[in-house]
Amino acid sequence: MTTATVSGDIAPESKTLKRTVTWKSAFVISLGGSLLVATSLGPMAAELGVASVFVWTLIAVIGVVQCLFIAEMASMFPHKSGGTSVYAHEAFKKVSPLIGLASTWGYWLAWIPVIPVNMILVAGYLKATMMPNVNTVELAIGLTLLLYLMNYFGLKAGVWSSVAMAVLSLAPLTVVALSPIFRPSLFHVNFVTPFVPLKGSWSSGASWMLMIKCMFVAAWSAYAFESATTVIAELKDPQRDTPKAIKAASAVGLYAFGLVPFMLIAIIGTDAITADPVVAFLPAAQTIFGNTGGTIVAVMLICALLLGVQTTIIGSTRCVYEMSRDNLIIEQFGAINKFGVPVGSMFLDCAVTILLLVIFKDNIVNLIAASNVGYMIVWIILPLAYIKLRKEQAGQARPYKLPGIFVPLAIAICVFNIAISLLGGPQLGASVMWTGIIIMLSVLPLYFYRIFVQNRRPGRMAAAMAGGPAMQEVLPDEPPIGR
Repeated sequence: MTTATVSGDIAPESKTLKRTVTWKSAFVISLGGSLLVATSLGPMAAELGVASVFVWTLIAVIGVVQCLFIAEMASMFPHKSGGTSVYAHEAFKKVSPLIGLASTWGYWLAWIPVIPVNMILVAGYLKATMMPNVNTVELAIGLTLLLYLMNYFGLKAGVWSSVAMAVLSLAPLTVVALSPIFRPSLFHVNFVTPFVPLKGSWSSGASWMLMIKCMFVAAWSAYAFESATTVIAELKDPQRDTPKAIKAASAVGLYAFGLVPFMLIAIIGTDAITADPVVAFLPAAQTIFGNTGGTIVAVMLICALLLGVQTTIIGSTRCVYEMSRDNLIIEQFGAINKFGVPVGSMFLDCAVTILLLVIFKDNIVNLIAASNVGYMIVWIILPLAYIKLRKEQAGQARPYKLPGIFVPLAIAICVFNIAISLLGGPQLGASVMWTGIIIMLSVLPLYFYRIFVQNRRPGRMAAAMAGGPAMQEVLPDEPPIGR
């Protein structure tokens, strides 16, 4: 990798992420995505009943297959950070950079609402259980700044905090899910039979439309364990460790989105969940643990929500960083501090989060739904990117390669994601869909400023005329490892 600089720019080595962690760290980061089941399991069970288990399991299985696509693509580009969406840019950058722009911006917009929403919920639980006189918005802002400060000092600090939160949140969740094995009386067969949609049937078109709507919503959570890919460029041995991290994340994702919803309904039934879908785990914990169940659930959910925030901070900041490296948005978002942390994108994340908390306070549900418009664009493009990259690099040796059957499977998954987007998304309302579209278009000023202003500075124009890409001498990709 060249050490030349242009027009006083910082040397490339200082603008790259540091390889300091193993697959275990990437796996821990992915747990924040798996624990997103806690935020929407209740409302979906209240709407679909036991059939919600079918929706969660189907989406989780598709999420696993998509993660296998990502594992193979990651072995082709072990130097790329920022998560799933960056591979769309690699596949289609010669066709049009706008395809990669849509994928990566949609990916970032899908994650950023997690932070304000989860922090408001954390503040609400703390107020209800420990701090009755606190202002929830002020507390949410304070906790947000604290988490960003922790991440400022490097990935290891963030991973260690994620480990602590993962242990505290997964342990009670596991007890809830597996308790019927040790106390069979907790499992009520009549709560999960007949296995049909609530107030509907498997032959009803209305029931299927409702399930498709729920699939669109579930994808925002159940595809999220792919977040292990966001730190590939910081793995010590990315070609070996990436498949390990993705496979481990997929296993936990199947558990969280398949087994947990089924067991929760079997323990307390749909009626108890419908009574207050937001705190669906509360009656289950009270049934298992007695009067202390409420406090246990509060601690569990606080840890799960904080872990979700931690995962989002790590993933979203690296997504914006990689967009800057790929010449898709302004170069300031590619800045790296001395700890190897992408602080340019981190400051953007933090500012947007606090702005959302100040403006929307605890009323940003539609923003989340709208952000899923962008997220589904990622999952429509990704299977096509997999097919294209696999064809273009068919002869390239790589440590992880899927059997040929995964190519037609990628086509089927692309069609599925298009279907739930077109049929499920509009059921949430035209205003939600249009909000998502408008937010997606908001990246264009950042892109055009980069292309027509920053990239046309004299030093960069001279470099381009000398035979190299205008940005490669400033923010080059690291050479692929092991090729």
